[in-house]
Amino acid sequence: MFPLGVFYFNLLLAGSLAAIGLVVVGIGIPLLVLLFVLAVELAGFERVLVRRLLCVDVPTPPAETDGSLWSRTWRLVTAIQTWKAIVYLLSEFAYGSVVFGFLASGIATSVSFLLAPFYYTQAPIAAYGPIPPSEFTLDVLFGWDTLLIGLTRTFQLGSWQIETLFGALLVSGLGVLLLFVTLLLSNTAAQLWGRYARLMLTTPRYWTIPNW
Repeated sequence: MFPLGVFYFNLLLAGSLAAIGLVVVGIGIPLLVLLFVLAVELAGFERVLVRRLLCVDVPTPPAETDGSLWSRTWRLVTAIQTWKAIVYLLSEFAYGSVVFGFLASGIATSVSFLLAPFYYTQAPIAAYGPIPPSEFTLDVLFGWDTLLIGLTRTFQLGSWQIETLFGALLVSGLGVLLLFVTLLLSNTAAQLWGRYARLMLTTPRYWTIPNW
């Protein structure tokens, strides 16, 4: 999703800017129409990908080839289905970037936690809690005759230095849980994208494709 989203975004953005800039020389309008045609074909390609990779049934609308070339071109440019396909192709970049970043960070963190028992003696491992690291001192004092006897102990809150195998195993177990949550959320993201594709990829072709 992420590589295709980058490709779609750059193609549509660069193509539209180039076509708008070339309107004054007479070839900008044909380039814009060609960009709409390309968006429709890419939408058909995305329907195939969603059906095969996400197992979501995205129906292919029948081609609308009736009317003259001008009327079909006008329907292509003004149809809400065409614009929905363009929005879908552009939004794939944004959605893919968020999902890719989440998966990359989640999997990398999970794997580093899982392997903690193998490297905790060579590399320091520190786990930080939800509060900033800070120290506090506990003083226990009591008087006896003319003497003042007490115990002073300094504690550190907000972090945990892992120095034992038991602590590394706890971190490894946390890595298993984090990996499970990451995969579960990625599966949920894929299901949401499949529903989104079914809603947005409804544009038909306005031309015929020869059967080879």
